[in-house]
Formats: sequence, C-alpha cells, structure tokens
Amino acid sequence: MSQYDAPQNCDCGALGKRELSVPNFVLKGDDWTSKNLRVAGQMSDKNRALDKKQDEKKREAPGLRLAPNVNGERVDSWVDAKKLAESKGKSPESYDAKIREEKSK
Repeated sequence: MSQYDAPQNCDCGALGKRELSVPNFVLKGDDWTSKNLRVAGQMSDKNRALDKKQDEKKREAPGLRLAPNVNGERVDSWVDAKKLAESKGKSPESYDAKIREEKSK
C-alpha cells in the first residue's frame, strides 16, 4: 500500500499505476447480520398482523368470557369446576387463578 502511487511494470511491458478493487462477496448463513435483520423484519410483520387480528376479535365480541366448565360440561362457578375436575381425576391447580379472579369481583 505504501508504494501505491509508484509506477509499476505491467506484464505487457507498460508502465503505470496499480488499480485496487474492492472485493465483491456475500456472507451467507444463519449467523450473518443480513439474515438476522430479514428474520427480525418478518417477525415484526407477523406480530403486527397478529395484533391486528386480536384487536378485531376484541371489537367483535368485547364481552366474550370463558365460562366455568370441565371438558365442556358447564357449571355455575369456578369452585364447582375445580370440584368436578377433582372428581373426574383431573388436575385442579389450573382452576385456582380463575377462582381468585372470581372472588375478587
């Protein structure tokens, strides 16, 4: 590089400057920035579409709530649903959060 400006002999016998060119290559694979940016953009687009769908569903049925039930068998409260689940041999822990929510109202 220090002799860049110095005249150089060419294979053809001419005297002149060397020309440097920029390497032209593309880094491919999973660990390169361009792929990461592309995937991040795709995920961002997907999340925006999902958010839009969820907002539309909320507007269409704002009062829609999960009713107390065990395998589709409806009961009057989440406490009753927990008791029914226990009697059917199912795990009752999943009903605790709904029971707390029901009691707080």
